[in-house]
Amino acid sequence: MNGIMLNQKELKEIESQAVDIISGAGDLLLQYFDKPLSVDYKSANGRNPVTDADHAADEFILNQISKHFPGHTVVTEETENQSDEAGQFTWVVDPLDGTSNFLHHLPIFASMLCLLFNGIPLVSAIYLPKIGSKNGTVLHACKGGGAFEDGVQFFINNSEPSRLMASVPGYFLRMFSHKKNLRRQLGDLRSLGSAGYELAMTAKGSTDYIISSGPAVWDIAPGLLLVLEAGGAAVIREQKNRNWIEFESFNNQSVLSPTPSELRRWKATLMLGRKSTVDRISSGLSIKSYPIRDIKYKIKSIIGRQ
Repeated sequence: MNGIMLNQKELKEIESQAVDIISGAGDLLLQYFDKPLSVDYKSANGRNPVTDADHAADEFILNQISKHFPGHTVVTEETENQSDEAGQFTWVVDPLDGTSNFLHHLPIFASMLCLLFNGIPLVSAIYLPKIGSKNGTVLHACKGGGAFEDGVQFFINNSEPSRLMASVPGYFLRMFSHKKNLRRQLGDLRSLGSAGYELAMTAKGSTDYIISSGPAVWDIAPGLLLVLEAGGAAVIREQKNRNWIEFESFNNQSVLSPTPSELRRWKATLMLGRKSTVDRISSGLSIKSYPIRDIKYKIKSIIGRQ
């Protein structure tokens, strides 16, 4: 397992273990759902809440990964790494994605993890609550092995619908501009409050494409692999020339394996979904330019460094 990409049998074995781990985390979260929660906030003005449910699921997942994969690195949203040593095999974990929804008893949330090999997604599992199921459902995938829901394979439908459904940031229309040929062609725009849930719905074809701006690696990696293995596409916005290019890896560095801190700093704008839809939308979509604001940010950055 050291220094080489895993074969398909090994990937499937890890995928099975990932399903068990995330199923356990999901069952644990349901024990907290609809109950009073202890809440702290990681940002000012009541933003970025974290609850005892987040911490309980995080601790469970960390313990399980440590037990079954003791040589692997783990980068999780809720626990800082004690070491910044790079590992070829790194799990990225979001124990509860959609905490605000969870707090308001809205059953649109996810618990998810993804194994990276030098920044490339290899295995992922996402737990979702499911109407009619007291135990929820798990969507899972491994590189080259297809996408599944509770063991049943699914694919993205490649036929274009008469009207699109899209998951986008709440500030989408302020951030992006589009060419005339896309006017009224963007579809019905939704923001559900959980990137993991939105990506899972895109992988299953409930939504036709998703745009995510500035997600953390644990927000995007598990669902990205699901979308790709279901037959979809993923493109990323280049910072220099602002072109949309095919996603390859979460490793932005010249070194082979990203460190935990490098993975934590990773940010990008991505579009995922049905390939024909992603190709068409990305060809006419660009990020708006705000010159005065950009100058102010540069000045603040220079002053901050000094």
